[in-house]
Amino acid sequence: MKTSKYITIIILVSFVLTGCTRDNFLDFQPKGQVIPSKVEEFRALLDQVEPDPNVNFTQGFGTHHDFTIIASDNYVLTEQVRASFGISPEEINLYLFKEQISTENGDDNNWIRYYNQIYVANVVLEGLKTVEDGTPEAIAEIRADASLQRAFAYFNLVNIYSVHYSPETAETDLGVPIRDGIELEGADFTRASVAQVYNLILSDIENNIDALPDLQPANLSFRPSKAGAYTFLARVLIYQSKYQEALNVINKGLALKSNLRDINNDTADPRDANVLAYPLAVQDEQLIWYKDSGGFTIVTSPEFYSLYNDNDQRKKWFADARTYFFAEIENPVFVAHRANNNTNVSLTTADLYLMRAECHARLGNIELANNDLNELRVKRFKTDTYVPVNITDQDDLIAFVKDEIRREKAMSTLRIFDIKRYNRFDNANITVTHSFNGETASLTPNSLNWALPIATNYIDANPEIEQNPRE
Repeated sequence: MKTSKYITIIILVSFVLTGCTRDNFLDFQPKGQVIPSKVEEFRALLDQVEPDPNVNFTQGFGTHHDFTIIASDNYVLTEQVRASFGISPEEINLYLFKEQISTENGDDNNWIRYYNQIYVANVVLEGLKTVEDGTPEAIAEIRADASLQRAFAYFNLVNIYSVHYSPETAETDLGVPIRDGIELEGADFTRASVAQVYNLILSDIENNIDALPDLQPANLSFRPSKAGAYTFLARVLIYQSKYQEALNVINKGLALKSNLRDINNDTADPRDANVLAYPLAVQDEQLIWYKDSGGFTIVTSPEFYSLYNDNDQRKKWFADARTYFFAEIENPVFVAHRANNNTNVSLTTADLYLMRAECHARLGNIELANNDLNELRVKRFKTDTYVPVNITDQDDLIAFVKDEIRREKAMSTLRIFDIKRYNRFDNANITVTHSFNGETASLTPNSLNWALPIATNYIDANPEIEQNPRE
């Protein structure tokens, strides 16, 4: 792919809220770089690359965190896993829920990634105020793109580094710093409340949906669309337990795109014919808004793997480590993403069906929830083997939907977020316990430790950033 010439300046100055001080930023003087001033330049900043339909595309705003899966009940770490896959000290710290995850003076790639994205989005939003060319429609669409990308970054940040949203305490719970502009001199990085962050997310989405196209072509699916915005908005509303509002939004999304991929037609992993590989993002008919969490190698817990029926083709997303990696690991390893993309963090029509099933189940629409589950599951089971579900008890149905989300979003970073919201709103009483190298640690329901600690070097550089309290 050909990298845009307009990206260099942003890459150089976008390390906001990392270990650098304000003075470091203010000392920076870009030389010989293009300062964006035209519509095509702002578009290039958001796209990061010039899209090529023949290959996989941008890693700019498409990049998504992967680290938090380690803290979930889907993942297992053993000495054999560490030896085979080179697990880092930071990953071990997270697995054991340590008071500090990053090593001394170490960076947090999730924090850096999302605040870089926010800074680039803010550069675009500021620049569009004085843009020199472009139609009102083109400017509005780029503004909407930047706003949606910023909202997505804040959504992940607040769910990684804060306790889960609660209407009773969101006004006082620590969120994350909000950077609403590009000025650094005198900037205040005090953490906003969880409510303030959610309000910004909702504003960025709701005020910009109308400026987006209904859908993006496959090779531009890293750009948000109306369908992508509705899918994302529904997730935000569900995380606030606003199920009727979410249902209304989901129906708008499905009116724009509703086709599901039949994974019986997915190709085998070239390394193992018994493994089904995710398709290239540009070939995935159910993909709405592309995100990719990379090639992290994940060994699954026995409890999670047992959720799959033998006829469930999603079970083929996992491989025997002894034959796939020639590693002495007994537990199956998630490998569906290794041939192409790790797009299980993308926003898809499968997400819309699962979110609608959850909303229907919670609202007591039993038949409709079953219908949505069956619409998805028939395309996940081996051809001619699927028996439709018909769950009549509401609590059992909600529990089944939760398991189905877990199966479909296999090894996704969403699992940690979901545990937090189930414990908050459902009194699910989920405790995650991990043991490694003779040490055992647990995250109990609604523990303050579900909010991951912020790396100390960021707090040292910006003392107004308050650390998360630990238990």
